[in-house]
Amino acid sequence: MEFKLFAFITLICTPGLYALTVVSPKNPVAVGSNVTLSLNDSKAIPVGSWLYGPTVLVVWFPGDSLVGSSFNKEIAFNNITYELTLTSVTLRSSGLYVIESLKPLLSKGEFRLEVQEPVSNLSLNISNTNLVEFNESMTFTCSARGTPTWFSWQNGSTVVTAGGRVELRNDGQVLAINSVMRYDQGPFKCIVANNISKEESTQITLTISYGPSNLTITALPEKTAYASDSAISMTCSADSKPTASFYWTYNKVPLNVNGPNIKLTNTTQNQTGQYTCIAQNAVTLRYDAVTKTIRIVDPISSVVVNPSAGNPIKNMPFRLTCDVVGPEDSIHWIKNGMYLLPDNKITLSSDNSTLNFNQLTHNDDGQYLCEASNAVSSMTSSAYNLIVNYGPWNTSISGPAIGAAGSNVTFSCSAISHPQSQFSWFFNSSKVAEGSVHVTGVLSLNNAGQYTCMAFNNITGSSSNASVQLTIKYPPRDVVVFSNQQPIFNQSFTLTCHYKGDVDSIQWMKNGMSLLPDNTITLSSDNSTLNFNQLTHNDDGQYLCEASNAVSSMTSSAYNLILNYGPWNTAITGPAMSEIGSTVTFICSANSYPQSQYSWFFNSSKVAVGPVFVTEVLLPNNSGQYICMAFSNITGSSNNASVVFTVIDGVTVSVSSNPLIPLASQNLQLFCNVDGHYNSLHWLRNNQTFQASNRVTISVDNTTVNFKPLQTSNNGKYQCVATNIFKQHISQPYSLVANSPGAAVSVQASVLLTALFTLLLPVLHE
Repeated sequence: MEFKLFAFITLICTPGLYALTVVSPKNPVAVGSNVTLSLNDSKAIPVGSWLYGPTVLVVWFPGDSLVGSSFNKEIAFNNITYELTLTSVTLRSSGLYVIESLKPLLSKGEFRLEVQEPVSNLSLNISNTNLVEFNESMTFTCSARGTPTWFSWQNGSTVVTAGGRVELRNDGQVLAINSVMRYDQGPFKCIVANNISKEESTQITLTISYGPSNLTITALPEKTAYASDSAISMTCSADSKPTASFYWTYNKVPLNVNGPNIKLTNTTQNQTGQYTCIAQNAVTLRYDAVTKTIRIVDPISSVVVNPSAGNPIKNMPFRLTCDVVGPEDSIHWIKNGMYLLPDNKITLSSDNSTLNFNQLTHNDDGQYLCEASNAVSSMTSSAYNLIVNYGPWNTSISGPAIGAAGSNVTFSCSAISHPQSQFSWFFNSSKVAEGSVHVTGVLSLNNAGQYTCMAFNNITGSSSNASVQLTIKYPPRDVVVFSNQQPIFNQSFTLTCHYKGDVDSIQWMKNGMSLLPDNTITLSSDNSTLNFNQLTHNDDGQYLCEASNAVSSMTSSAYNLILNYGPWNTAITGPAMSEIGSTVTFICSANSYPQSQYSWFFNSSKVAVGPVFVTEVLLPNNSGQYICMAFSNITGSSNNASVVFTVIDGVTVSVSSNPLIPLASQNLQLFCNVDGHYNSLHWLRNNQTFQASNRVTISVDNTTVNFKPLQTSNNGKYQCVATNIFKQHISQPYSLVANSPGAAVSVQASVLLTALFTLLLPVLHE
């Protein structure tokens, strides 16, 4: 049976079969675990087998499967998924597993299983744990069970690799370190691993004695130099195991101080020097030393700038000295807030304590300070205000060269100088005053002459003079403009400027503006007379003259020139015609200055004087020529105007009716009766303009009003208005009342009376 199965398997395992894929959740696997080999393909395998090397484990075919008798308890097979499960595997379970498909297609899949023993029984041994740096070596040995195994080492979290002082022996089981250093103290551990497990040993820390090394001295406070009376603490530290012991020396002389700390109090300058800390390790038997220099300096207590003897004078040498109390390392000079450097004008002494000015100038003025410094302090002096003394230069006098008699003048003297100059005044070589200002007394002609100011500087010892020549003049006075002529149009005219006193020039002004000669006006050689060649209206205005000399001027009061002219363009305003019985007003006017005088003439007979003439009540014989004569008693001229006047008859107006008695519901006519010439007629009713309507008509010439028929609504007061060129003439009111037929007799008497009055009205007017 076994032989036939083997022969069958051999027959189908021929090259060129279709490949199957076999997978397992884990590989390699630990001894004693269960392993399932499964097919990663979904195709059906009706007939197939599992092989382990040359040995058949399982054969299956439709309806059944067979497991080799020697593996009956070690394997399990799933007919549906074709999975092969190995239970409690051992190291012998490692090897090649093959699945073969015999039907429907010839195919084959392989899987090599690896079974390993986990790491166990890990141990770590060391040759020596107490070591001295640089003097000794050490060896770690690591052992463990398991198949297979790999060894690695860690120092803390760092992986240890071979090289330099480090060796790895026996495939990493042994770690050797030669000439150990302080950084080799660990902790060290051994790590053993294979494909299925990993174990770590316990950690071992080495005790390595080292030092002392890296000695430092720390000062508190830390400074490059210390002021006297400071307190200074110094601490010495070193890298050492075990802890080092310390002692101190000062300038190589031992101090009675043990331990890492030393404190200096109430320090003085003589404590400046080298302080050395010496450290020693009792195990390594080594020692080391470190030195720190401590500098103690007295602070600067005073800084003063002192000038050299004598005053600073322009163009002279000068010196400033910086006097310092206390040790100084450097001195700097400051001018106006800026550090000063030597140049071709100033020099400094070798220690900068003296500032030398070769030759003082104005540019050397300023605030000078010196700043002294040492390692622990800095102090600046108070400012020395250097002001260069000079002068007097450019002495000058301000004041008038001409003075007014009867007044005084003020002279001011100035000079460029420091300090301020002293001033003395001389008149014609005689000293008259002191001070920069000299005010003369009341001037007369005797005060004319030369005035001299002498400026003197009592620091520089120099003086300087200036002079002015004073002339005395009388001021202009009583300046007035006058003329002995009347200014008449087209005639010549002269204005004269009269004055008293000394006058150098005369200036004419018109209406506030300077007046210059032209083709209409001329001036005399001294400008005192202003001549108008031929006066025109443009010459009207306010004329003044100003008389001046070097000390004063005076302007006259205004002369108001008003041109006399005319009369010209005489004219009469008034009517050329009027009615008998009225009066007429004529007004005469003419262009003239002053106002003309007027006379009126009628038909060559003088009838009135004055610009307005009112006639008497006009009669027909008042028609004729009326003449107005305008006359100026300044220019001596006259000018006439005339008007021809006509007197015409007047106009009378009355209203009558037909029939005499107005009856309601009957026709009625009102007549406008006019005596005299007129231009137009119109009617009024109750003082309002009366207009025609559909039952009331007015004739074309407006003389007749027709009522067809009369109604009581037509009642009212009717008037006729006749207008000529002079005025409107209005009749007496006609009271129209529409009477009933029965009342006609009772009103007849009043109508007759009204008619009679109307007929008599013209006679009454005459």
